[in-house]
Amino acid sequence: MKALVSWLALVVAIALGTALLGWWSVPVVGALWGLAKQAGKGTWWRAALAGSGAWALLLLFTSTQGPVGALADKVGAVFAIPGFAFVVLTLLFPAALAGSAAEFASTLRRAWVTRRSQAA
Repeated sequence: MKALVSWLALVVAIALGTALLGWWSVPVVGALWGLAKQAGKGTWWRAALAGSGAWALLLLFTSTQGPVGALADKVGAVFAIPGFAFVVLTLLFPAALAGSAAEFASTLRRAWVTRRSQAA
């Protein structure tokens, strides 16, 4: 239950960060979460799912305010891909950002703790 609450908090943090500060907040929030977590405990994929989940919520919210499907079709056509493929790519972007940043920060934390324990 604690892990679920932590993950949901990460989803909310990524969504709020994106809405208020832009896409670059996704790796920042992911890295902060990774620093707080122990490496090897599913850090990267949980952060990746949270990134995708947060942006899916933002897309869902945005779809109530305008024709997101029509926009996805038009932008997808620019890249010569179907609209749904553009949406999938849109959700993979925050997954890659949050997951890689969380894993990197978590690994740095583990290396720091290991180095400190060896020096003591």
